[in-house]
Amino acid sequence: MTGVAATRRRQKGETRERLVVDAAAATIAERGLANVRVSDIAHRAGMSAGHVTYYFPSKTALLVRAIQHSEQALHEQVAAEVLQIVDPWARLYRLITLAASTGQGDQGWVLWFEAWANAGLDEDVARAQVELDARWRNTLTDVIHYGCSQGAFATDDPEAVALLLSSLIDGLSVHVTLGDPQVDNEVLGRLVVRAAEAHLKPDGQASDRTEVRTQPG
Repeated sequence: MTGVAATRRRQKGETRERLVVDAAAATIAERGLANVRVSDIAHRAGMSAGHVTYYFPSKTALLVRAIQHSEQALHEQVAAEVLQIVDPWARLYRLITLAASTGQGDQGWVLWFEAWANAGLDEDVARAQVELDARWRNTLTDVIHYGCSQGAFATDDPEAVALLLSSLIDGLSVHVTLGDPQVDNEVLGRLVVRAAEAHLKPDGQASDRTEVRTQPG
């Protein structure tokens, strides 16, 4: 019974922590970290402020956990879906779709705005940002290496192409998330695909894909 009771306590704790993280992500995305109180997150999670601080001692700790959770969900979807795609170009296009902002107010990207804004002043946020960025670029690099191994891509420097594409996705996603009327997610997809094809298509290979939709799903 002791083992069963410990398992139940752990599961209950994990459920409560997830409630706090979800509430923090939604509240921070709506109001910005500076305008959020722990009591706001607690109210949204349906628990006391004391319960929230039991799991997370500061708002920045909540921000870090929220963005880590968002990125982990992305990587789980990549493993379950993207890495099962055999065609290298289709694999790359789907990865772009999942990584890019889906539209104005995209919660995951608003959390990234907050992380970037706080990384210069908070070492914990900065460390998490660097780790998550590196993990994402490694994922993109692996997809490019795969395409090269299949003869579909041609590049002497997959890491540099991954850095270029990830930076392009980041920059354009800022415009999409802010609601720039000239840059929606379809424009983002077209531009990133053009860059990918310019740097990865073998010489003489005709382009038969000029567009990728970055809508969720």
